[in-house]
Amino acid sequence: MRKAAVCVALLFLAAVLPSLTFTEDQETVWLARAVYAVARDESYETKLAVACAALNRVESPWHPNTLKGVLAEKHQFPAGNYYDQDSLRAAHEALAGNRTLPANVMYFQSTGAPNPWGDEYFYRTIGGLAFYTRDGNR
Repeated sequence: MRKAAVCVALLFLAAVLPSLTFTEDQETVWLARAVYAVARDESYETKLAVACAALNRVESPWHPNTLKGVLAEKHQFPAGNYYDQDSLRAAHEALAGNRTLPANVMYFQSTGAPNPWGDEYFYRTIGGLAFYTRDGNR
């Protein structure tokens, strides 16, 4: 009888408090998936930098002002289906305001890319990614 009462109480709370969740919020998962798709085999520092670059774009007037919009931009962030603990932690940290890149650093390219962007807008290399203040294709 006591177990049944506890179950009913939990069901009632779940119905009354729909914001109570046992999973991650959608934006955090989207960001974690994008980070994992870009930096799967990279260090935590690199994953955090990718998350910061995405969020820097959200705050930029040249990109959509939502994370969903930034992540959906054509040829920018792959839409991954998976994430690991480091990618999720990086997403949480970046969304909480722990930014490891200056606000104008919004672009990155693999250090092994066949057409490197050059040094004019180069910020720094973190892991296997070079980070830039401007897209090298412009």
